[in-house]
Amino acid sequence: MPRIARVVAAGYPHHITQRGNYRQKIFADDTDRGKYLSLLKEESKRYHLDILAYCLMSNHVHFMALPQREDSMGKVFKYTNMKYSQYYNNKMRISGHLFQGRFFSCVLDERHMITCARYIERNPVRAKLVKEPYLWPYSSAKIHCGIKQDDPLGTNQLFDCIEIEPKGWKEFIEAPDNPDEMKGIREKTRTGRPLGTNDFIERLEGQLKRLFKLKPKGRPKKKVYK
Repeated sequence: MPRIARVVAAGYPHHITQRGNYRQKIFADDTDRGKYLSLLKEESKRYHLDILAYCLMSNHVHFMALPQREDSMGKVFKYTNMKYSQYYNNKMRISGHLFQGRFFSCVLDERHMITCARYIERNPVRAKLVKEPYLWPYSSAKIHCGIKQDDPLGTNQLFDCIEIEPKGWKEFIEAPDNPDEMKGIREKTRTGRPLGTNDFIERLEGQLKRLFKLKPKGRPKKKVYK
């Protein structure tokens, strides 16, 4: 499935992922992760992007975010990545691009918003780094489970958008990954197409004046009258 021009729908949640250039590491230690989150907090506030979930891995990052403006996501990650790259390259005494081109993203409907948040926070479990999501210190899982109170990015806003309450989140993210859900999230994020029901996608098409559904290749079949 081909990748399309980036889709940004203000007021809707988006899954966002960004990798290191050539999959190189983008964090050397906790100081780096703290610096990245500090820059992200600053730029998110400046350009009106609500961060609902996140996970920092060694060579890539995942976010679920709700942009208040069409340019929110682009500006936040442009300036966060630019400033962090300058910091990291100076620290490591290296040069060149730290991040791989543009970030990948897709718009989510409400049901997939919940499953995507779980997908993001279970990333370290799938990588076999921890046994449970809330044991990974570099994600929003501890905050959403009520284990960690400090919430600098305001990710507990997630519970204003979904029906699951904080007390049920721990059990929800402990559940095994659903292969079909993971496939859908990965495919739509890679191609940039919205992830949701047909009604949701048709509504987005009307609002954004764009077509997202794939059309069959070739000419339409001729009708045969008997």
